[in-house]
Amino acid sequence: MTSLDSYEKGKNYQEANNSYVIFFCCFDPLGLGLQQYTIHRHVDESPEHIADDGTTTIFLNIPSLRKDVNQPLQKFLDVIANRKVDGDDRFIVQLKKRIAFVKHNKKWRAEYMRLSLYEMDRRHGLKVARQEGIEEGKEEAILQVTSLFIKQQLPKERIIANLKEAYDLTDEEAEQYYKRCLK
Repeated sequence: MTSLDSYEKGKNYQEANNSYVIFFCCFDPLGLGLQQYTIHRHVDESPEHIADDGTTTIFLNIPSLRKDVNQPLQKFLDVIANRKVDGDDRFIVQLKKRIAFVKHNKKWRAEYMRLSLYEMDRRHGLKVARQEGIEEGKEEAILQVTSLFIKQQLPKERIIANLKEAYDLTDEEAEQYYKRCLK
């Protein structure tokens, strides 16, 4: 879904539905040490002016231990990161039950494993992921993340550093992805 999907033909711009894009990252996407980055568009010619178009992009740094987010979200991130979570919360109990069900359901197991890249990377490393045919998806993901960082006007050095850290790339590989996205 794009922010354009929020606009109905003939409707006023201010009447558009808000849209949110949320990235769950297993690295610090902007390298500032925060647990959550909330990004709104701004006017390039006047960066202090936020373009109030209803679009919000949120990056969540899953490995972060800062606990800067609200308690329910923190518990959810702790479950994703496979950290110990208090079992009294109804949502967390249901979430853990659902995860256990999906993990043990043969029909859903393949889908769960496909979607659980964070867990696969953590448990098996990128070598196993590559062996399981993830390489094409990895390249597409790198290109999408790089394009997003460029659109957010991050400095080139920060983008290269994030790509190297997140995807275990050399300087040359990260530079090539960066150049491909500039075209």
